[in-house]
Amino acid sequence: MKKLFLIFFTCLFLFQCKKSPSIEVGKNAFISATVLNARKTPKLDGEKVGKLKLGDEVKVLERSENDMDIDGLTAYWYKVQSKDITGWVFGGYLSQTKVESRDAMIAAVQGNFVFCKMPDRMECTDTIEFDGESFVYRKFNSYSGINEKLEGVFDVYADHLVFDTKSRLIRPSVFIQFPQTEEERTAYNNAYFEYTDSDEYLVSLSTYPVAGKEDIYFAVCGDNLLLLYEKKEKEGICKSEYAFTKSSYSSP
Repeated sequence: MKKLFLIFFTCLFLFQCKKSPSIEVGKNAFISATVLNARKTPKLDGEKVGKLKLGDEVKVLERSENDMDIDGLTAYWYKVQSKDITGWVFGGYLSQTKVESRDAMIAAVQGNFVFCKMPDRMECTDTIEFDGESFVYRKFNSYSGINEKLEGVFDVYADHLVFDTKSRLIRPSVFIQFPQTEEERTAYNNAYFEYTDSDEYLVSLSTYPVAGKEDIYFAVCGDNLLLLYEKKEKEGICKSEYAFTKSSYSSP
C-alpha cells in the first residue's frame, strides 16, 4: 500500500514539472488539483462558476486558442462539464488518466513524521503527527526539549499541505528572556525548566498568538515520502539536507 501511494505522489509530481499534453475535445479527463475553480471565461480573472475537486471526472467540451503559463505549468484552458458544473479550467490541472482522490492523499500522510538531517536521519528535532485531517506539530531542541506545540487542521493541494493552526503552546523559559507583562512573568515563574520532553510545561500566551497558515511541500525520494519546508525541483529532492520522513523510514 505504501508503494502505491508513493507511485501516485511521484506521478503527480512529474506531471506538474513539464508542459501539459493537449487533451482531446470530446474526451473525459480528471481533476488533478485538490480544488480547481471553474470560470465563465478562459482566464485567471474570469468569474468563478463553481469548484471542482481532486479526482472529479469531467467531459472536455472546448479548448482555448492560446496556452498560458501558470505556476510553472504551460497548458491550454479547457471548457469542461461535470455532473453539476460547466466552466473553463486551466489544463495544467487536468489529467488524462484517473487521479486518486483527496482521501487517498490524506491517507498517505497518516502517522508520525520526524525532521532529520538526511540521508542517515541524524540530528532529529521536530515531529508531526497526522490523525485524519488534524495535525500536532512539536518543535524540539536538543538542549531544551520541546519548545512549542501547534495543533490544527490541514488540507491537501497539488504539491503541498496547508497547515491551519488553531492552537499554539510555547515554553516560557525558551521564548521569554525578560518577561514584560504579568501574564509572561506568571508563566515564566511557574513553568521554568531547563530541559523537558513533556507538553506539561507549555502554555498559551496572548503575546505569542497563532501565526497563521503554513505550507509544507511533499516529494518522493526513492521509496520514501518526504515533507519539506520549501518546494524543490525533482533533481534536488534527494539532495535535501533536512526533511520530514515517516517514523518507519529506513535509509537506502
